[in-house]
Amino acid sequence: MSPNAGNNADKTTIKAGKWVIVLIAFDDDVVPAQVIKERIPVDENEHLAALLRGGELLDVLGDEPEAVAEGYRLQVEKKCLR
Repeated sequence: MSPNAGNNADKTTIKAGKWVIVLIAFDDDVVPAQVIKERIPVDENEHLAALLRGGELLDVLGDEPEAVAEGYRLQVEKKCLR
């Protein structure tokens, strides 16, 4: 029996999730505005997730690959910040 037997094997399993696209901006020139993406569990509240990250929810993507989510984040960032 391996030494890891009995540990939760699902720690490395990627569970279904969704991507939130969040604008983080403050009325402070020292802290630059940014658009972030973060994967959250399907059952987590998107608005609360954005609030806890210090920002405003811009959009929610389904269970897409990270490359797709990053491409979308860049498009949103161009619209919002430039």
